[in-house]
Amino acid sequence: MIFSLFSIYSIYSDLNFVIVLLLLIFLLIPYIMLIFIAIWVYKDAKKKRLNAAVWVLIVWITPFFIGFIRYLMFRGRLNSNN
Repeated sequence: MIFSLFSIYSIYSDLNFVIVLLLLIFLLIPYIMLIFIAIWVYKDAKKKRLNAAVWVLIVWITPFFIGFIRYLMFRGRLNSNN
């Protein structure tokens, strides 16, 4: 009886580790990437004399990095006009 309870606890603790690891991979890493992308967009928009705060908000609010892709498209169109 004691052995079976210990093995159930061991499986449960391993499952918790896997859940925490998956949360780190699928939530924390994209969030950190989004922070670095927002910092890069802010610096690049300032350099190009665009409204950096608005672009950072667009990048931050839109899901799945769509705002970043839109910024890159706008930036490319801006470069092609000059």
